[in-house]
Amino acid sequence: MYAYDETLTIHGIKVAFVPDIITPTIEKPMRKGKYEKGEVEIMRAILQPGDRLLELGAGVGVVSSAAASVEGVEAVLSIEADPNLVPMIKETWRLNGIETAELRNGVAMAKAGDPVKFYIRDNYWASSMEPDSRPYSRIEEVPSAGMDALFQEFRPTVLSCDIEGGELGLLDEVDLSGLRHIVMEVHPKVYGQEGLRKIVEMLGAKGFLPSPDTKPDSSVKRFDRVLVEGKMIEGAALPRRPYRPWGAEAPRILIPTCMKNEGPFILEWIAWHRAVGVTDFLVFTNDCTDGTDKLLDRLDDMGIVRHMANPALGSDATNFQPVALRYLPYTREMREVDYVISMDVDEFINIRVGEGRFEDLFAVTGEFDVLSMSEINHGSNNKLAYERKWVTEAYPGHQSTTPGKQKAHRGVKSITRLSPRVNAIRNHRPDVSQNLGQAIWRDGSGRARPGFLKDPEMNGWDCRGAYDLVSLDHFPLRSLECFLVKMHRGDVVVADKSVSNRYWRTRNNNGETSSDLTRFGALARKEYDRLLTDPTLASLHEACCTAHEARIASLAGVKEFEERKKWIFSEAWDGEIPEAYRQPTSEAAE
Repeated sequence: MYAYDETLTIHGIKVAFVPDIITPTIEKPMRKGKYEKGEVEIMRAILQPGDRLLELGAGVGVVSSAAASVEGVEAVLSIEADPNLVPMIKETWRLNGIETAELRNGVAMAKAGDPVKFYIRDNYWASSMEPDSRPYSRIEEVPSAGMDALFQEFRPTVLSCDIEGGELGLLDEVDLSGLRHIVMEVHPKVYGQEGLRKIVEMLGAKGFLPSPDTKPDSSVKRFDRVLVEGKMIEGAALPRRPYRPWGAEAPRILIPTCMKNEGPFILEWIAWHRAVGVTDFLVFTNDCTDGTDKLLDRLDDMGIVRHMANPALGSDATNFQPVALRYLPYTREMREVDYVISMDVDEFINIRVGEGRFEDLFAVTGEFDVLSMSEINHGSNNKLAYERKWVTEAYPGHQSTTPGKQKAHRGVKSITRLSPRVNAIRNHRPDVSQNLGQAIWRDGSGRARPGFLKDPEMNGWDCRGAYDLVSLDHFPLRSLECFLVKMHRGDVVVADKSVSNRYWRTRNNNGETSSDLTRFGALARKEYDRLLTDPTLASLHEACCTAHEARIASLAGVKEFEERKKWIFSEAWDGEIPEAYRQPTSEAAE
């Protein structure tokens, strides 16, 4: 052992101050209590009685000493490649009375084999198996320690890995089912963002997701195994379910949405999206008066949707949609699906490749974490009265898909693959971590669009050239009568907020019909007709349509709505009330 005259105390662990080992570069963070702080805190938080820690890269023995000092930890096995550190680690253990730890000199490898070259540098923490990143003082031949053999022999329950870039590919072929947690210091400067992405994807495929407790800017990442003995780990990251990598067969796709008084339009929307490949619907409602809630209850009974009261009810919250999306991770639906799309009942996903299904879209986009679909607003098409017709057929006219630069900004809704990088779902886009390997964000033409990663407040972008593969066809107005009912209902996102004149003006565009939804109509109609074979559902749908018509009739002559009509006439029809609208509000209302 090296001679020394002083000991340092780091996080309660005594360490011999040996200047040949603890150079000024590392001495400073040690004396300030920053050295290995994250690793020590994590170990003390996650280790339990009976745990067995396998440590790859032991440093001077601080982390292993802290781990072995946790009451009930059964054993610690440390693998350290630098032979100079072996006596230093043993002295640290001696100073702290550690008796349950074992130390081996070796380089952690996917498979055991011949001795390998290890490049020694003045600062021990920079020594590694790669020679090119910085100068080294000498080369040591070090035994290789194969992960497969180590796991079979030692049977670890927790893994700590800090091996200066050697983690890439290290665990790819190892059975990790006995582990509960992995604590890994990542080194993207060695293998790049793509290498980091491969590590995160590999761990996700093996059931390990990033812990929400990990500090975003820390290079030390904690990964939690989602299921242990069939139960979810408390506090596991979103989504809390075994992660399936890109390309998994038969993906489950969830649409969570909020509804209020949308009864006449629900079945078309459900039928359409079931036909394109959506497997799960989670609908939150509040204060429905037109039978929407009853219709959704029946769909829930049939196993078509899951209908829940909005979690904002019973509280002082008035931001219904954000509250529902924050609640989303606590639902079974969220835990069990592969993709999530937060969208509304007046929006239709129009897949323009293959047969128009998600499997056709995924086949041509290439891997992504998020694909954001640019909206196309369909106007009223100069329709005044509500008709019991399909929205996708009744309002073909829409805004331009090739706008000039000044009008090119459009909102989006996002197909979010629940990769380990996704932190939270929001209405237009998810929150995505940027330090778990470069996230892949695409637009509706499959192009990489990293702008949303740079600005978390972005909800839309330049739509030019973004419609080749998929669009989000939006029917925010429908007919004038439907718009007035929407005005009466209020905003489904925020209570006591009504649609404005500007809402109509900016969305009532009818000049183009290039976004054709009729191509997929036959398949959607088949599913629609199948749903209506249920007599109870058919009766509830009829009741919703009747309630919608009754609401239209009740608004006739009401000052606020008459003034809105006059303003709309001045905007859309140059102030002239069309002859058809001088008749009773609608034929159905008579």
